[in-house]
Amino acid sequence: MVDFILPFPSRELAEKELSYDPCCKKIPEKSRSIIVDRAWNTGVKAAHTVFGRFEGTYDFTRICYKSGLKLNIKDTDYVVGGMRYFSDYISGQKTINIYKKSVGLWADVNGIPPDTAINLVLSHEYFHFLEVSELGLTSRIFQVPIIKIGGFTIGKTGIRALSEIGAHAFARTYYELATGEGND
Repeated sequence: MVDFILPFPSRELAEKELSYDPCCKKIPEKSRSIIVDRAWNTGVKAAHTVFGRFEGTYDFTRICYKSGLKLNIKDTDYVVGGMRYFSDYISGQKTINIYKKSVGLWADVNGIPPDTAINLVLSHEYFHFLEVSELGLTSRIFQVPIIKIGGFTIGKTGIRALSEIGAHAFARTYYELATGEGND
């Protein structure tokens, strides 16, 4: 039995996450729930696929290495512009950086064992690897104009929050598949 609440947003909170994206105001309100569902379902489906591919293992260090990823565990609390970062995926290098002290603080606040916290963070970043390597970027399932002047638009951009929503869905779903726990 799990003795902590999974600290990734649930589907119910995903629309709130979308609202934080600077591009959100460019998305028609009637489309927001639909695209959040698409992003969420992308993560859920990917979790089921990877769970089967790796025969239900929940060791994302092993999964990452078997997938050809390099892991850099950095013993730092990485804070930039008042924002704490736990990890990042560097696609051109097939590398995931884990900021161990940042993850440790997050683990303490959420009552999660440090190894479990690192595994959760790795699963989140693994989804970003999947986006680049096989799924396509979830941020591009809906695009908005970069500039709109009257009826004219210049360029288009994806919505970064959709990738994060997909990664949260992946991490949450994979965790629930691996542990048999659902704590929504």
